[in-house]
Amino acid sequence: MKIRELISQYCSDTEKKGNGITIYTIDVPEPIETPELFSYLNYLSEEPFRKIWASDPYRMIATEIDGKLTVYEHVRMANYRIQLDDLQEKYEVHKEADLIELADAFAFAVGAHNNNMRKSGTLYISHPMDVASILIKENAPLELVMAGLLHDVVEDTDVDIETISNKYGRQVADYVNAVTEPGELRQPAIGNKAQTWKQRKEHTIKGIKNAEQNVKLLSCADKLANIRDLISELRIQGNSFWNKFNAPKGEQEWYYRSMLEAFATGPQNIAETHAYRDLKECVEELFS
Repeated sequence: MKIRELISQYCSDTEKKGNGITIYTIDVPEPIETPELFSYLNYLSEEPFRKIWASDPYRMIATEIDGKLTVYEHVRMANYRIQLDDLQEKYEVHKEADLIELADAFAFAVGAHNNNMRKSGTLYISHPMDVASILIKENAPLELVMAGLLHDVVEDTDVDIETISNKYGRQVADYVNAVTEPGELRQPAIGNKAQTWKQRKEHTIKGIKNAEQNVKLLSCADKLANIRDLISELRIQGNSFWNKFNAPKGEQEWYYRSMLEAFATGPQNIAETHAYRDLKECVEELFS
């Protein structure tokens, strides 16, 4: 949509400043796409809480912060540049602090997983690194990216959820807990391992269907990282690679397709994210 159309249709208030800046408050019924001749500023945005766009041709800056959309129109290019500098100064300090916290979470995950290995023979830490990378590319909030680094430590190491909460906050712990199988399902299998595997996966599918959007995105990033590794290993080892799993290829297909359905279910679905679309393409590549 063109920015002028957006303003004319949805502007609820206009304020003219003495320094040549006009501020439009806009009430839109749903999140906007990047307007024509605007660029989305990834380095200043932090979805879903803050989105920022800028347009040199229009000398305009648009911000959507906590759901409130505001457009700033600058008569002079100097004012436009000054506001961009102000936004950069305001938010890049936060980004630097984010990097320090991410580095700490990464170091903690490395220590927790120690020298554990994946089925492919690579160090386990490579997987949470992949998950965090997918989330960063989705412009996920800091807490969710940290949860991506830590999402397997409770399930696969001696670290408990309270340790995560005390060290990184309740929100990170809640995200990790939401994608962690309950303790009773993680107990050593008695009897038919394939049956136990099916029960665990059914529990996961049911939980994700009703999960909030960020939990779905975290789980989707986990599944995407896994299936990318699976495709890569199958190219090298062939179908014998399936023998390393507790469930055969047909059951694996059921699980991934069920998770795709769960991710796309309900008002909190993530069907429009890059991670979901990439996962869907990988599922089709692997099981078609």
